Amino acid sequence: MNDAITHPALPAGVTLRAATAADIPAMATLVNAAFEQEAFFVNRPRTHRQQLEEHFRSGSFLLAHQGARLVASVYYELRGQRGYIGMLAVCADFQRQGLGRAMMRAAEQVLGAAGCKVAELSVVDVRTLPRAIYGKLGYREAGLAEVPEELRQKLTMPIQLIKMEKKL
Repeated sequence: MNDAITHPALPAGVTLRAATAADIPAMATLVNAAFEQEAFFVNRPRTHRQQLEEHFRSGSFLLAHQGARLVASVYYELRGQRGYIGMLAVCADFQRQGLGRAMMRAAEQVLGAAGCKVAELSVVDVRTLPRAIYGKLGYREAGLAEVPEELRQKLTMPIQLIKMEKKL
């Protein structure tokens, strides 16, 4: 991916680029702010520097900027013919403008270009809005996913992860 490109589905003035390790502090701030809605079932922030560093070892992130300001990010990982998308985060004042949809489409395009036939993601069962949003993007429920240990340690109530997938 080019260092900075303009994607036609992005809001005006927003550019997309691949993340680097230097972006981790800004990414952690963005992701944690975007996931504050999860505070009712977790007792700690969504992510931290070490977790993001680990994600860079197994996958990549796309970042959306308006000028120098980071306004959205999404994680993707190649897993053979299946690709994983996660940690979609959009700055509050950019929500409901199509930026999240554009970030998902961009990640799906990268996965498809790398040979993935299916994109998958996981959503928490106690939050129904994300399931509805991903459903509008063509994702369908495909069973349950295992709750990772790091998430299990922060839970304040029982949850299940619902696996969703989409053919690319």
